[in-house]
Amino acid sequence: MINLLFGGIGLGLVLSLMLGPVFFVLLETSIKKGVKSALYLDLGVLISDLLYISIAFLFVNQVSNLMESDYSSYLTIIGGICFMLFGIFTLRKKVELPKKQVQKTQELTANNQFSTIMKGFFLNAVNPGVLFYWLTIIGTLRDKNPLKGMSENSTVIIYLLVILITFFGVDVFKIIGAKKLKNVLTPAWMRVINKFLGIILICFGALFMLDGFYGIYDEM
Repeated sequence: MINLLFGGIGLGLVLSLMLGPVFFVLLETSIKKGVKSALYLDLGVLISDLLYISIAFLFVNQVSNLMESDYSSYLTIIGGICFMLFGIFTLRKKVELPKKQVQKTQELTANNQFSTIMKGFFLNAVNPGVLFYWLTIIGTLRDKNPLKGMSENSTVIIYLLVILITFFGVDVFKIIGAKKLKNVLTPAWMRVINKFLGIILICFGALFMLDGFYGIYDEM
């Protein structure tokens, strides 16, 4: 149980620190419209994650069957290539922070609460990598032994809840500290983080490709 909790917290932290569009929009929304508005935006992101998790649950068996077939090595290589390409894209991506000077925090009214939630929902939902992420997590968890006295699905659900709670909790801290972060998150500093993440992704991609190639050689 302890390993499950630490594993979920670790993945939640990694997910919350990824520098995607949601990260910057959350900071900008907190600065421009206040903490409450940013929390509604993050709620939309959380709802879209729950939708993708549900989809991943429905199709994970098909994905698992495919990964257990003779094509698994080729799929691993393709996954490695995708990670490497994403890493290269991350290294080359130009980082720009919002330059607008905000004079006064705008209040969130009841009329635009729903639109703010939907903005967060679609901002996260249009990223196909989110579905791939949850498919990977759920597919990996299905291969592990369930917790004592619990079914496989119950174990997966607990793990996912730990990830989501950690992710949302870190987002709350980011939102509250957005005004302080504004003075720290310079383009130069963000470029350093992007390079670090890009290198990590490329390394993971290379490992996947090596694993895939060795799998092909083992079958020969």
